[in-house]
Amino acid sequence: MNRAGITRILVYLSIGVVVLAWAYPATAFIYQDRVALVKGLAHYTMGYHYDLLGQTNHAVLEYEKAAQFDPGGYLIHLRLGTGYARLNMLSEAVSQLKIVHQLNPDDMQSHYLLALIYSNQRQYDQAALEYETILKRFSKEEPQNIEIYGYLGQLYYSQRKYDQAIEQFETILGLEPTNADVMYMLGSLYLETNQKDRAIDILRKSIAIDPEHSESLNTLGYVYAEAGDNLDEAMELIQRALAIDPENGAYLDSLGWLYYKKGMYGKALENLLLADTFVNDPVIYDHLGETCHKLNRTDEAVKYWKRSLELLPGQETIQQKIESIDNTWVSK
Repeated sequence: MNRAGITRILVYLSIGVVVLAWAYPATAFIYQDRVALVKGLAHYTMGYHYDLLGQTNHAVLEYEKAAQFDPGGYLIHLRLGTGYARLNMLSEAVSQLKIVHQLNPDDMQSHYLLALIYSNQRQYDQAALEYETILKRFSKEEPQNIEIYGYLGQLYYSQRKYDQAIEQFETILGLEPTNADVMYMLGSLYLETNQKDRAIDILRKSIAIDPEHSESLNTLGYVYAEAGDNLDEAMELIQRALAIDPENGAYLDSLGWLYYKKGMYGKALENLLLADTFVNDPVIYDHLGETCHKLNRTDEAVKYWKRSLELLPGQETIQQKIESIDNTWVSK
């Protein structure tokens, strides 16, 4: 090898040392066992190399060895936790990320990763705690944490903590007053909390901002259909939503239910059966049961109501409908 080649290698090695000194936790250098430190650094470096190549399995093996030699290196545990998460070894990932919290309480990336893992495992209470921790930290430095507010709002929605979810989305709307998606979420939450007028108002605003916001179009149309109000406007809204997404089972259900409210039971059944081909939903089966009942197809009505109960047990109103049919047959 010529002198230029050797020089180039030495330059690359020097750059690598500088990069590692920046990336590797400085606290590691206070260890008395220099041999262990060097070995830990070597395995960490190899792990990082494999990470760059996308070879997560090899990276994890190297990070595990690095952690044995340098258990106090929080970056080792952070990368190890990330690697475990990529390999779907979620309990191992959680353990490593908790170690990161102990070693470096200021590290927010570990909280963010934990929030994602807990959300994936449907441990929504734990996920919400992680997002709250991130929000408290970041809100001091940057108040417009729209992404975090959104995640937290969705988690509260999943937990049926509607008032807390509303608070998060209203905060986002204060920061982004023309965000049609947030308006749609707020409209849905207002409906969940029986604030129908507020829901209608904000869904109208969402549509005014984005005339092709299909979720807002469908939801507002369904609200009108359910109440039996403004049925012509409801038809227009739902058809606009279906023009955007013609194979959406929820939108087809809305159209079918609107026909039901108009007393057009044949058209209602046609659209509800089509909706059922795209999505299995307890509400659709309830609507099918109601429509079949109106058409005097009693056996089919009971069949659909029972399907609704299978998907969502404990629906007292559905159970009462079935019992009323059974009682009718008994009385005959």
